[in-house]
Amino acid sequence: MNIYGFAFIRNGVKFDFPFIESLRSMAPIVKKTYIDVGESGDGTEESIESCGLDLEIIPTVWDDRRKDGGEIYSEYTNVPLFKMRKDLDKEVDGDAWGLYLQSDEVVHEDELELIREDLRKAEEQGCDVVRFRYIHFWLDHNRVAINKKWYPQEIRAVRIFSDVESWGDAQSFRHFKKIYDSDAHIYHYGHVRDQKAYEEKIDRQIKYYNADIDIEKYAKKWKKKDAKTETLPIFCDHPKVMKERFERIGGIFEQDLVDEVYIVGDISEGVKEKINANRVYIVERVREVPRESRDKMVIMKPSITEKLFYSSHVPDQMRSKLARPWTEDFKLLLKLSEKGIGFKHL
Repeated sequence: MNIYGFAFIRNGVKFDFPFIESLRSMAPIVKKTYIDVGESGDGTEESIESCGLDLEIIPTVWDDRRKDGGEIYSEYTNVPLFKMRKDLDKEVDGDAWGLYLQSDEVVHEDELELIREDLRKAEEQGCDVVRFRYIHFWLDHNRVAINKKWYPQEIRAVRIFSDVESWGDAQSFRHFKKIYDSDAHIYHYGHVRDQKAYEEKIDRQIKYYNADIDIEKYAKKWKKKDAKTETLPIFCDHPKVMKERFERIGGIFEQDLVDEVYIVGDISEGVKEKINANRVYIVERVREVPRESRDKMVIMKPSITEKLFYSSHVPDQMRSKLARPWTEDFKLLLKLSEKGIGFKHL
């Protein structure tokens, strides 16, 4: 079973998209990536051509006069998808999958084999799309958005030879028959970039979505709503392809080790080694934790009384009604991050 990547980009340099990082992140598991490259004139085309990856570049010219609810994005998502269906040999690649990343989305190197394995499982179970969990970073590499407007999971892999296609503003796909839910994550960095480029990108996006509106007034309303975004701290093991970007924009890519941390309850095998602490103690009850260490204590499944005395702002899942509960490992990460502790690079 072959896996191909597909994507689109326009004005990636001007709007400071992590588009090269995105392409590099999926390169180890895809045979080739098909990418729609809209005419930009800001160095995007040159960056794509010189990145050293195996790419099928499809040049296009976008119509900036369009104001149709963002449908331009799904149209140019389908350009590389449809080209794969045209160019690939169905006799050879009849079971091939397309892994789709938008230009501000990255996959983690530690989850590439999980993605590959989940595509195999999806194939075996007769699924034609795979849905991944999302981590939405909000204005900071170390804060994650969790309120209702943020999609907790979304389709990012499709059977190439199927009826599936992107639609609307390219958030998702339609005409699928059966979904496979993966626990692999899409790291969404679209709201963490150079501030000037970010504001220009929002203005451009508003124009694609809305016809005959006061752009300045609408932008103020948009920003006011965004100011109410509910976030949690997160100190995760970010994809390695993002390291140079962190150094330019800012954010904690890798924390200093803390001295010790106590975990009350069970954690999965191998996670203890990921915790960014010199010493990690796993205990069954709070009373086993020294009083002077309880400010750095994490309780995996607190009782009602423990919730009262040792409160946490970490819910069981994102606020969306569509959200699946977080995995225990991810919930542990968020609870540790509340204490200023995270996962380290191994």
